[in-house]
Parts: sequence; structure tokens; C-alpha cells
Amino acid sequence: MNQFKWRGTWGFGDAMMALNTAHHYSYTHDTPVELEMHWSHDEDFILDKRDTQTIVQQMKFIHEQYYQNDRVNLTHVFKTTLFDYSIPYTQDYKEKDRWFLNDKDIDIRPYLDWVFKDIPEPKNSFMIENNLKGVYWTPQYNSEPPKSWKKQLTEEDWNLSKERFESISDITELSYRNTVDVAFQMIKECDFIFCYEGMWHFIARNFAKPIVIQSGERVTEQNTPQVKRLHTREDYLEWLNRPMRTNITGMQNRARDYYSKLIKYYED
Repeated sequence: MNQFKWRGTWGFGDAMMALNTAHHYSYTHDTPVELEMHWSHDEDFILDKRDTQTIVQQMKFIHEQYYQNDRVNLTHVFKTTLFDYSIPYTQDYKEKDRWFLNDKDIDIRPYLDWVFKDIPEPKNSFMIENNLKGVYWTPQYNSEPPKSWKKQLTEEDWNLSKERFESISDITELSYRNTVDVAFQMIKECDFIFCYEGMWHFIARNFAKPIVIQSGERVTEQNTPQVKRLHTREDYLEWLNRPMRTNITGMQNRARDYYSKLIKYYED
């Protein structure tokens, strides 16, 4: 059996990146995989007292939603000494080891795609007579501040975003205070997402959900291939002031292209 050893963090997107990689590697090479998650803390660790679940509990639930999840045996090592946790989260990933395959480094970029057991086909906003359903999250209430490039939008910008999207849709805010099953269901049922680059974005990826993110970093397209990425704050605000149904339709077209790629995993 091939074994991934993975440096676990409090970020849910990082956890799903590990799961996606393990499943896609198993699929590509037709081999069972053990995903051994390493944590600097014990099993019951909670980053913020307001959190309702541990990262281990979140991973258990989301793994159960994966297509062909029996390909991957998920295990955990607590209070690990394998990885260096002294380097701050906000520092460049290149300065720290994050994963090994059979104790060797590996380029995971070819293995980031995977799917849930079923994914709804993206809709066309102009074909929906009733209000659209939108979901969003911001970094405003995170217990740990994200990297600076993930928080270029101000509180006023987020308020304007809510106002513009609410003009044609019902929107619901998610945060790390939500349990993962709630986030999973809300994202599955929504028509589009606006957010920063983090938190629940890998759930959106595996559902091929229309999503818009302001980000100057190309890694955003690696993490969410279906994304409508606005490189600067000014670009985002200019886009936000265009007709909103046209904006959302453009997002849905991108998502539909990615959806067409993901459903091929069901066919093979």
C-alpha cells in the first residue's frame, strides 16, 4: 500500500487537499492509499473555544462524502515530531515540508481534483425565475488572521458585496463556527459563492460550484480551478458594479466547464 504522510494544520482546505490528493493518486495508479495525517496537537484540540468540531471530526465527515472513499484509509498521528511546526502558517510553503509519499517528496499538482458521491450540475442564472441562492464567507471572524493577500477587501467592500448579491439572490453567511455538515449542505444547494481564498473553498471545488474570489495569487486558480479571480481590489469592485445576473452567469459558465471535467471520474 502506498502511504502519504501529511502535515496537518487547522485549515480545512489543507485537510481536503490531502484527501483529494490521496483519492486521485489511488485512482490514477489503481492502488490503495493510506493517508496518515500528522498533527502537532492531541485529538481533542480546538483552535477557538467557539469552534463546534475538531479538525479530526471534520475530516471524518467529509471523507465519508467522497466518491469511492474506500480507496483511502485515513489515519492520524497526534503530537507528531515528523514535521516542523515552528514555521508560522503565514510564511511561504516552500520553507517547510508538507507531505511525503512513501517517505519521498512528490509534486501533488496533478492529483488535486476529486469529487463527492454526487455533484449537482451548475445552473444558468437567467433560467431561474425565483431568487438565486448564494453562500459567502469572509476572513473577518477568523480566530487566526489569514495571509495578507487573502484580506485585501475591507469591511466596507464585503458589505457592498452583500448588498449587490442580495439585490438578486438570497445569501447565507458561513464561518468556521458552522459544523462541516451544515457547510457541506449549504454549498451543495447554492447557485454561487463569493468569498476569500480559504475556509470552505475545497468543498466548493469538489462540487464545481460557481465562485468569485479577489486574489492576486495564481495559487487561487490551483486551489479552485473554476474560480472567477479578480486580481486586485479595484478589479473586484469594478466587476461588482456590473449587472449581477451577467456576472453570475459568467461564474456559472466557468463552473460548468470544470463540472464537465469532474464527472468523467464517474464514467471510468
